[in-house]
Amino acid sequence: MTGELADDEERDLILSMRMDAMLNSSPASFLSIVGGLVAVYVYWAPSVAFGLIAWLACIVAVALTNLLSTLLYARGLPSGWNARSWARFVSVMHLLSGLAWGVGGGWMLSFANEHQALVTVSIGLAAVTVSIPSVVHLPAYNLFQLPIFWSYAVGALFSSLQYSWPIAIGFFLLGAFAIVIGRVLGYQLSTALRLSIENKRLAQHLEERSAALEAANRELEIESHTDPLTGLANRRRLMSFARAVRGRCAMMIVDIDHFKSYNDTYGHVEGDTCLVSVAKALLGSVRPEHDLVARLGGEEFAIVLSDVGAEEARARAEAIRANVQALPMSGPHRVRCRVTVSIGVSTRAADRPKSLSDLMEEADAAVYRAKSEGRNRVCFDNRPRAQDVA
Repeated sequence: MTGELADDEERDLILSMRMDAMLNSSPASFLSIVGGLVAVYVYWAPSVAFGLIAWLACIVAVALTNLLSTLLYARGLPSGWNARSWARFVSVMHLLSGLAWGVGGGWMLSFANEHQALVTVSIGLAAVTVSIPSVVHLPAYNLFQLPIFWSYAVGALFSSLQYSWPIAIGFFLLGAFAIVIGRVLGYQLSTALRLSIENKRLAQHLEERSAALEAANRELEIESHTDPLTGLANRRRLMSFARAVRGRCAMMIVDIDHFKSYNDTYGHVEGDTCLVSVAKALLGSVRPEHDLVARLGGEEFAIVLSDVGAEEARARAEAIRANVQALPMSGPHRVRCRVTVSIGVSTRAADRPKSLSDLMEEADAAVYRAKSEGRNRVCFDNRPRAQDVA
């Protein structure tokens, strides 16, 4: 059933593309008005004046209807019409146009002299030539060209032209061969339309796959730089960010006090909740556009503050310590007991270059000293304070 629906959709799409090709060529109908005026001028005589005027009126009416239909189609009107509705309308208009040219041309050939007949044949063949785009929809093409060729054949039979029989047979054969040629061309054009549709589908599929791959790559990139539990940056992202920081900065190592005891008492699930809560507190204490918070592993975190001096780094570290200590013991991200952290801080002045490894080593030493001095405190590295201030 799904396959049948897909086939119907493809047929409708091909039919729609055929209508685009045919209706976009409708402005050529203006040439039929010119051809009609030329024929009336060549054949004008009082005895056939009424017939010529009536015939020209039909030609003009059909041409104007075709031009109007092009404008309506371009604007999606009538709103309820689909490709099949337009295909029926186009077929009817091609039949009316073919009958107008065929019957009128055959009638004129029946009493034409050699010069008039040459004009009629030229105009008829020009009309068939201009209608070649209609071969994309073979029924409409045949409904136009067959009435012309075969009406011309009948008109030639009743004419007084020399070689009227060979001319009539020639027109009849032209109609028959036009059917064969139109069928071949129509098949080739339909195949081209199907290939065009397949190419568009393939391009769309490749675009969707490319977008999916890009999204997957972005997600992998994020995952490769993100701690899965807390959502903070991981050690890789920390190293990359810290190396990119220029000038003065501060490195903090934050270690949750007595976390092993917390885990043993409340279990690993509560321990993970505690880690997430602390991570949120740390992240809420920095400037996201300038600073970075990362989880080094276990209960240990690192913070890089860019463009800060020693005194500001100390104040920020004290604020971080206080924010963790103030974590709520109720709510979805509550901790089960009062949680504190020890923070080691290392700074780099703008005029005193220091490597990332030096900053990490000093911050590690400082956090170790903070824990050994009683925990829940902030400690700096052992350098004189005057060198820290920038």
